[in-house]
Amino acid sequence: MSTVNAFASKSLHPVPGAHSHDQESCGHTVQFYAEAQSLVAALTRFVSTSLGTGGSAIVIATKPHREALTLELQASGLDTMAAIWQGRFVLLDAAETLAKFTVDGWPDAALFTELIGGCVATANAASHGENSRVVAFGEMVSLLWAQGKPDAALRLEQLWNDLATTQSFSLRCAYPIGGFARAEDSEPFQRICAEHSAVIPSESYTELSSETERLRNISQLQQKAGALETEKAQRKSIQRTLQLRESELADILENAVEGVQQVGPDQTIMWTNKALLNLLGYAAEEYIGHPLGAFHVQQHIFEEFWAKLMRREDIYDFPAELRCKDGSVKQVVIHSNGLWENGKFVHTRCFVRDVTEQKRLEQVLRTAEKQAAMGRVAAGIAHEINNPLETVTNVFYLLRDHPSLDADARELARIANEEMERVRHIARQTLAFCRDTESPVSVSLRLILDDVLEAFRRQIQTNHITVERNIDTDGLVVAFPVELRQIFINLIANALQAMPEGGALRVSLRHSSEWSASGARPGLRVSITDTGTGIPVKHRHKIFEPFFTTKAEKGTGLGLWVSRGIVQKLDGTIRFRCTKWRGRTLTSFAVFIPTDGLGFSVS
Repeated sequence: MSTVNAFASKSLHPVPGAHSHDQESCGHTVQFYAEAQSLVAALTRFVSTSLGTGGSAIVIATKPHREALTLELQASGLDTMAAIWQGRFVLLDAAETLAKFTVDGWPDAALFTELIGGCVATANAASHGENSRVVAFGEMVSLLWAQGKPDAALRLEQLWNDLATTQSFSLRCAYPIGGFARAEDSEPFQRICAEHSAVIPSESYTELSSETERLRNISQLQQKAGALETEKAQRKSIQRTLQLRESELADILENAVEGVQQVGPDQTIMWTNKALLNLLGYAAEEYIGHPLGAFHVQQHIFEEFWAKLMRREDIYDFPAELRCKDGSVKQVVIHSNGLWENGKFVHTRCFVRDVTEQKRLEQVLRTAEKQAAMGRVAAGIAHEINNPLETVTNVFYLLRDHPSLDADARELARIANEEMERVRHIARQTLAFCRDTESPVSVSLRLILDDVLEAFRRQIQTNHITVERNIDTDGLVVAFPVELRQIFINLIANALQAMPEGGALRVSLRHSSEWSASGARPGLRVSITDTGTGIPVKHRHKIFEPFFTTKAEKGTGLGLWVSRGIVQKLDGTIRFRCTKWRGRTLTSFAVFIPTDGLGFSVS
């Protein structure tokens, strides 16, 4: 609550050169100034009117203003040293004095009354003469305003007013007019003026010599004020339009279907939109504020991307792989460029598009094209060899029961006949591109494995390979026997070829389960493990691709590819693992065939 009425305006006899505000015995005046020289001149008149008539002056100001005031008073003929010695002239530092009665930046009423009230009482006691009075000047409110504490400055103004209800003095405060240059300063400026009994405008007005000039100046100020109000209204309208557009742009970016992000010069993610967070599965705090490189799977690719940005290149369709929260990887392409100001990199502008599905479809298309080409080749091969195969098969069929052959020879003829039947089936299937027209039958995986191992018996013995069977079930499934034989012939043949100097072959068949997103699937798992040369790391991602082989002219590169195709047709999986154990390399292929699907059974 303002207490300015405690200062009753009562003018004394004028001092030559003084203004009317300089003569008041009581009052709380605020002066606004543009130049320090103008403030010092006005302050000199204010103080000299009191000291010159036997009164006292308390000046709480900055050091430059105190020193300039003292020189001006001495130049006007006043003995400032005598006034100081008499206790009528008190000079205090504004910052030091303010610190003595503020607590956490806020003026304390009790401390203020004790300190400043004591100074005023002492000054009143030291005054002498009929027209003596006490004047005070304070810059402490100006310091609070400059520190960005307008409420604290207003509170101090009120404490001065409260003090005036108990003690007699004339007070003047001062603010540099430049401290109120912003539009938002208008309301606190008016509140400051309201706490004072009088306002002294800046020197641009007070130094005008005639009333005519002052009225003209007021008219100009009124015109400028009107123009400023109009400009202020226009600026507010423009600002609202800009805020609306910024809001719309922010909404577009935040809800864009493609990922958008900003990355700072230290490679830290500054901002990203919902689409990118949803794509990668992170919460905002798990992604924003973290290094961008931490989410790139291939660091050398990220370093290449960043190097392009630092060369101020505009980047289009830059391929990269980003790591998701669940451990999966997204294939993306990035459009990006950098924002540079005064030669310094500010941040990137990155647009990230998910192409994972597109890459998958492209791979499917390439595979389909390969398969189509292979199908045409396979069809030609099947056509050319089908008739000779028919003849050879019939010969072996007749030989297996020929009376001139002993039992062992007839058994070998039977095995040869079965293998020729398998070759005929492969030709008829044109290398797995055409589905068998016959119906699947119930077949035992144990018997299939036994037959395949028997077919390789001589190679196993010749190469000094030991075979370990871990078969604890018959493994009955409904499938195409020829296709199952083809899977395990390919896997066992590869294992034997990897052990030309001997080794160990382990074949196991057991009940198992495999987990997927929908839960566990029951089935049968066949594992074939060898102690051979293993699969080089650089080739492991290619072994199921068609025509890929490490056997040069000895291999076609189709065995594992065809085997995987048959397993997938059974809705199963085929996986491999290559590890070191006790100084040996173990290579294991595991075929899982589910038994909960249509047309399958298990025992």
